[in-house]
Amino acid sequence: MNDTSTNTAAPAAQPSAAEAAAAGTPTPSTAPGGAPAEKPDPYPRRYQWTLVDTKGIREFPGWLHGDPEIWAYTDKITYDAGDEVQLRAHTNCEKFSVHIYRESNTPQTVLRKEGIRGIHQHTPDDASIKGCGWKPAFSFKTHDWQPGVYIIVLNATDTQGKTAQGEHFVVIRSRRPGSTSKLCVILTTCTYTAYNDWGGANHYRSIRDGIATDTMEPKLSLNRPWGRGFVVRPAEAPDVLESTTPPPFWKPSYPEVLWPLANNYSRHYVEGYSTYAARFIRWAEANGYALEVATQYDLHLKPDSFKDYTCLIVLGHDEYWSWEMRDTIDHFVNEGGHIARFAGNFFWQIRLEDGGQTQVCYKDADKDPVADRTRVTISWDAKITTRPSPQTFGLRAEGYCRYGTTTPRSSGGFTVYRPWHWALANTDLYYGDVFGRAPVNVFGFEVDGLDYRIANGLPQPTGLDNPPEGIQIIAMALSAFSEIDRWNGTVMMNSALRPGRRRRKDSDYFKAGARPPEPGGETIGAVGAGMIAYFERQKGSVFNAGSPTWVRGLEMDDFFTQQITKNVLDRFGHLG
Repeated sequence: MNDTSTNTAAPAAQPSAAEAAAAGTPTPSTAPGGAPAEKPDPYPRRYQWTLVDTKGIREFPGWLHGDPEIWAYTDKITYDAGDEVQLRAHTNCEKFSVHIYRESNTPQTVLRKEGIRGIHQHTPDDASIKGCGWKPAFSFKTHDWQPGVYIIVLNATDTQGKTAQGEHFVVIRSRRPGSTSKLCVILTTCTYTAYNDWGGANHYRSIRDGIATDTMEPKLSLNRPWGRGFVVRPAEAPDVLESTTPPPFWKPSYPEVLWPLANNYSRHYVEGYSTYAARFIRWAEANGYALEVATQYDLHLKPDSFKDYTCLIVLGHDEYWSWEMRDTIDHFVNEGGHIARFAGNFFWQIRLEDGGQTQVCYKDADKDPVADRTRVTISWDAKITTRPSPQTFGLRAEGYCRYGTTTPRSSGGFTVYRPWHWALANTDLYYGDVFGRAPVNVFGFEVDGLDYRIANGLPQPTGLDNPPEGIQIIAMALSAFSEIDRWNGTVMMNSALRPGRRRRKDSDYFKAGARPPEPGGETIGAVGAGMIAYFERQKGSVFNAGSPTWVRGLEMDDFFTQQITKNVLDRFGHLG
């Protein structure tokens, strides 16, 4: 959902250095890497959500004008233990090294190799769409590797002593899924791919003739590296939410957008594996939970390989799904499986083509040529898909919280309405308590909820957005899909509405059941609440925390968030 709605106000001037410093963001008058900015180009630079820097940052061979560079990808993301993995790497250095370790609270090195011959690979200009087509540069066997995520770190040094680092990851699955653990983390690889801008394009924007544009690419190849920061990111890189609450009359800023532009990282690094899944895996293993791991692509391509798990865990920013992936989840639940979803923003339908090597999402029903119109790649809640999003996970994409201008001073936590629910056992939470509030911000960014009403002090779904029967709203907090632009285009905005403009009710983006604008035009768009919810269907059940930033509560030792997570994992890990 992120970036689907843009600010249409006239281009405005860049912020002053003093304004940028006060906001804690790099001044756009400095080029990426700290070099003096080039002379202005003829295209207007807008300090807005859409074009922060018209030059953009395009990770592509030659991007650093002769400085060392190295990237790699593999033919698949998921391998069975014992498989051989071919690493397709490009570098402009003569030699490079590889270090591979298993993601854990205590990382385990499984391979080190020095002095690998570097290959300068030919890369097509449209590699984002059609793939890089690189030759294998190094291969390795995965004998006796435990199930999990394995981080591949590549380092190269040129003759001047300058260095470059690249990262990739692969998932290793047991040849007998479920034999190591009944808990399986599902990496949201469709969302990673949607935001991966390596090569210059993703499902939001693209580099055209050297200029950053908001022309999205509907087809993206999986045969390319991840953008810098997607797999491993430095400790100083900003998180998706700021921990501080803004003072009156502040100007919103987006450090997670401006920081990568100033440091040669992918603009969308916060949407990758490193932000949510890596942190959860480290926390879970530190707390004694053995995990197996798979990806959304496995749900699509290998639907029968999940029957021996009792619980599938979905994490973080979880925006893109295929029809077949939802089929696998629904079947898993109906047959007695359980879903623990600590994630938010369930929004777009995608398709896979080319044997699963190309991800497709047009976001426009008129442009998508698919013959079966139920498979058109737009919001799940558009009527044409005939499959409302709440039917799988119980909730739908609701809006933003504490992100930019949307509910910027809300608590950042969940308000408890049903403290007697088993998921809140041993937390000492009471009706009306708030947990995970700022600076933890366990509730934030792009959140999921339902249309609701309050009856006898308790939230109840109205049914307007087709929720599953018997769903219980355990806790919730307010969210907003958009806000009025109070700065007339002088600051970046996520999903802005200019004063007097109203979001069309028949838009694919307008949420089912959203409350109508107030009279007078001075209104925000769709407003509502994100939620923690639980429901049972046939033999199984779903717990949905509805927020991508849930992992912050785990990492920051918030007692309530940790206890609720343990309650869910303990219950679902042992249920048949």
